[in-house]
Amino acid sequence: MWPIVRQARYLGRYRQIAHVFWQYGFGYLLDQLGLTTLLSLPRRIVRQPAPDPISGPERLRLALTDLGPTFVKLGQTLSTRPDLLPPGWIEELNKLQDTVPPFPAETAIATIEAELGHPIDTLFRCFEREPLAAASLGQVHGAELPDGTPVVVKVQRPDIQQLVVIDLAILTELATLAQHNTPFGEQYDLIELVWEFGVTLRAELDYRREGRNADRFRANFASNPHVCIPRVFWSHTSARVLTTERFFGIKITDIAAMDAAGMDRKRLARHSLELILQEIFVDGFFQGDPHPGNLFVLPGEVIGAVDFGQAISLDRETTGHLLLLLVALLERDADGALRALQRLGMLTQRELSPALRRDMRRFVDHIVGRSLAELSAREMGEELLALLQRHRLRLPAPLALLLKAIIMMEGIGVQIDPHLDVFGIARPYAMRALAELNGPEVQIQRTLRELEEMRGIVGAMPAQISTLLHRLNEGELRIQTRDLEARRTSAALAQTGTRIALGLIVLSATLALTGLALAAAIGGWEGWPLIIPATIALIALLSAGTALFISIVRGG
Repeated sequence: MWPIVRQARYLGRYRQIAHVFWQYGFGYLLDQLGLTTLLSLPRRIVRQPAPDPISGPERLRLALTDLGPTFVKLGQTLSTRPDLLPPGWIEELNKLQDTVPPFPAETAIATIEAELGHPIDTLFRCFEREPLAAASLGQVHGAELPDGTPVVVKVQRPDIQQLVVIDLAILTELATLAQHNTPFGEQYDLIELVWEFGVTLRAELDYRREGRNADRFRANFASNPHVCIPRVFWSHTSARVLTTERFFGIKITDIAAMDAAGMDRKRLARHSLELILQEIFVDGFFQGDPHPGNLFVLPGEVIGAVDFGQAISLDRETTGHLLLLLVALLERDADGALRALQRLGMLTQRELSPALRRDMRRFVDHIVGRSLAELSAREMGEELLALLQRHRLRLPAPLALLLKAIIMMEGIGVQIDPHLDVFGIARPYAMRALAELNGPEVQIQRTLRELEEMRGIVGAMPAQISTLLHRLNEGELRIQTRDLEARRTSAALAQTGTRIALGLIVLSATLALTGLALAAAIGGWEGWPLIIPATIALIALLSAGTALFISIVRGG
């Protein structure tokens, strides 16, 4: 099969992507990836100077915006990966959250009517044509249900499904080219990164999944009076349309409006931080994109959270490893922190170099002597990420989203209350979760699970042994080993043995001839009586030595 770049259905989009990157001064990347030849592009694109005075990160943001929803979403995903990009690039890509242009209201109405099977006037008492917000995959309109309930209607962008399929195919090939042609590709598994991005993006295209996430969050926070999650109206929801309860509140970053409403900012900051703590340590299910635009302040210092297209589950094992990392850092235990990173899949035993141990000790020593109130999740996270980047360690995508969520919520809380004691509030949640993970019930379940796995292994052993013996009996089993060090040692021993054998031959011949000479001198031998035994002895010794030499050579 031809490469994707040569397939007709992708060629137009491929050229469009190449043109945009050339326009924003990234033509050299096209040449580095080999696309100038594959796409028959003019060589002048490589020599295109970068637009001045726009910075590289800003040019990338503008290029991704011009390329449309898939690439905007890619930029938003990259903004959650500080282990891949420097802070300046992350900061610029974060601006992609609120800079997506809307599409016409007529298109949104046509989509709603096609998806729900009824005219817009039947579905809603009123429908606001001006969108409240526009995102990379869709936009939100205000509306009222026939009974007067205020709602927001999220509508997917037209033709987004087909565009995503094409763009993901192109991104997969670009990742493959970059994997083999760029230093960045040598350091990171770009193909795996694009695959993860594709899985997440395809899941977000089904709004029913987002509705189920919202229902789960609503159930998790049902007993928490300080957090409110909107209801989903399933009668007005489909794969491309999502209708949820509408919140009328203050943006969580509007400090002046909070003060004007007489809200207790200390309580509000605590509640905003406790939201993410409950998600991580209690529910094991957290909102992957809690940026300020998705959070509102409702009366009574209640936090209203919306937009659950990106939600991540944490299993008990991962939560336990995160707790061990947190405890190790707070107790200044560098070796414990490295063990926790190993269990989280961020490094292997072979990557535990002396330099990594030294840098981890420095990182931990930076915490020594500081109170919990003085510690910052952002500061600790950025230093830890710098350590991971320096040693080329990987950060799993869920953990990258988790770290961003924690830093984001801490930043919101500190903005509301500059004296917020983040770790002081987090400690009870962490200790309670640690106690539950090591409690008797969990230990019993873990033991039963391990016994079940052992039972399966033991149960399979007789059949495996029988198969092994049968193959051995039939001559089908061949054991092959390969050990370079053993081969080198064997070759060295062979050479040494050969030299010793040759030395013994020469030494034996010399001793024999010397003995005959002495015998002749002492005994007065002369003539044929001396020559005949000397010749016979010499021939015998040379024959024995030659036979030994040939056997050593043949035996390797």
